[in-house]
Amino acid sequence: MVNRRLVRYLTCAGYEASGVEDPSELEAQAEELSLAAADAFDAHVVEKLVRDKPSVTGVLFTAEPLRRCLRFAVENPDISNIFGRPDFESPPRRWEMLMVLRRLLRPEAGSPPFTAYLDWGFRGFQEHVASTEGRDAVVQRVESATGGLGVPKRVTEMLSELTHELLMNAMYDAPVDDAGKPKYAMNRKASLALAEDERPTFRFGTDGSRVAVQVTDPFGRLERKHVFEGLARGLEDGEMDRSHGGAGLGMALCHNASVAMFFDVVREVKTEVTAIFDLDLNLREFRNQAKSLHFFAL
Repeated sequence: MVNRRLVRYLTCAGYEASGVEDPSELEAQAEELSLAAADAFDAHVVEKLVRDKPSVTGVLFTAEPLRRCLRFAVENPDISNIFGRPDFESPPRRWEMLMVLRRLLRPEAGSPPFTAYLDWGFRGFQEHVASTEGRDAVVQRVESATGGLGVPKRVTEMLSELTHELLMNAMYDAPVDDAGKPKYAMNRKASLALAEDERPTFRFGTDGSRVAVQVTDPFGRLERKHVFEGLARGLEDGEMDRSHGGAGLGMALCHNASVAMFFDVVREVKTEVTAIFDLDLNLREFRNQAKSLHFFAL
C-alpha cells in the first residue's frame, strides 16, 4: 500500500515511476534511473546507485530517528533529501513529498513561496530584522502568536527558541566583509545594528495545523556540509550533544523543534531556512516523530 502511494506521488510530481519490493530490481534498472527513493533500511542500495551513477539523485525515507540514516547523507552529496514518516505503515507527508519531488525534477524553479508551506487562509507576519532589539521583538511576537493557539507552553518555548536560533545564524554568522571574512561571528553576545543590505527577513505563519518559521539572509554562504555534518555532530548518541557547541548544537536545536527543515541556498544571493512544526501532534508524538531534512543549492 505504501509503495503504491509513493508511486502515485512520484507520478503526480512529473516522474515516470515504478515501485519495486526487492532492491535487486532497482539495481537492474540503474541505467534508466534519474531518481532512486528507498527506506533507510535499503539506504546502502541508494548509496551504491548514486556513487556508481552520478546522474542519479538519492532520496531516503525513515520512520526512525534521523541520526540513523544521516551518515548516508553526510558521506554522499547526491543524497540531500531525507523524509521522515509517522510509522512503517505510512508514507511521508503528501505536501512535503510533492514539493520536494517537483523541485528535484525542476531545480531551476528555485524555492517555493512561503505560502506553499501552509494551507490557504493562514495568518502570519513578516519582518526585516535590523538589530538585536528587533530580534527580541520578533521572538516575543512569535511567542504571543503561538500562545494564542492554545498549545502547551513547551511548544511556545520551542518555537521561540527556534526563532531566536535562526535569527542569530542569519544576523551573526551570515554577514561577511568585502574580503569574505565574517563580520560579527566572533562575538554572538554583542549588541548588533545591521546595515540595510545585511538584514535578514523573518516570516511566520500558521494555518492551525502547522506553524512555519522562515529566515532569509542576503548572503548565501551556507554550505551543505555545515547542515549535514553539523547536525550529525549535534545528534551524536541520540541526544542533543552539547559537548561540541557551535553549529552542531544550534542545528540540533532547530532539528528538535521542527518536523521538517528546508535549506535553500543561492550562492552569494540568499540562504533561506524554513522550519515546520506540526500542531496536530502531542509532545510525546512530536518527540518520537521521524524528522525530515532537505537541502537545495543553486
